[in-house]
Amino acid sequence: MPRASTWLVTPDKFLTPPQVSRLREYVGRISRDGLAAHDRYAIRNGAIIETLLGTGLRVSELCALVVGDLFLDDGAANVLVRRGKGGRSGLVPVSDRLARFLSEYLTKKADLGEGVASSDPVFVSERRGHLCRSAVHRIWKGALEGAGLDTRWGVHATRHSYAVEIYRKTRDLRLTQRLLRHSSPGITQVYANLLDDDMRRGVAMVWA
Repeated sequence: MPRASTWLVTPDKFLTPPQVSRLREYVGRISRDGLAAHDRYAIRNGAIIETLLGTGLRVSELCALVVGDLFLDDGAANVLVRRGKGGRSGLVPVSDRLARFLSEYLTKKADLGEGVASSDPVFVSERRGHLCRSAVHRIWKGALEGAGLDTRWGVHATRHSYAVEIYRKTRDLRLTQRLLRHSSPGITQVYANLLDDDMRRGVAMVWA
């Protein structure tokens, strides 16, 4: 990770709330269509996008998930990241809505004959193993295109979008740092700088 002093998150690196809503509408549609057609890949791809947007996981962390990493009890749902950046592990809290979505996804996996034992991958490749990062990138680009959005964003934009939304709603830098599992608050500060309303009010008064 570059030093916080040289690392910038500019507005072209994350999706706005209306763009995320548009993407999620598309994801919901392909998931429903996939369920009707027993299309395991459409169902999986929808779950991947929802999980990335709802957890802020890095792609490598998502690919490594096994069923035993999902703790989906209402009110206390978490996803366990076993080998995050720098070898750090930790629990990532998730919303009850995402917990219910993932519980339903696991049921669909079982119905389609995919393993749901503790050691089985959450997101299965065509070869029945863990997905690779390049596959997730392709799924992400396909979702953007399907939703009619610009495909310029890389899949890491899901993490930036999650971070921006958390800070926008809470204005709590420490909480945002903990949810992103950043080693330093200086790294998380870039999101605060991006959305600093006090700075915007100050600029609005220049030469007014």
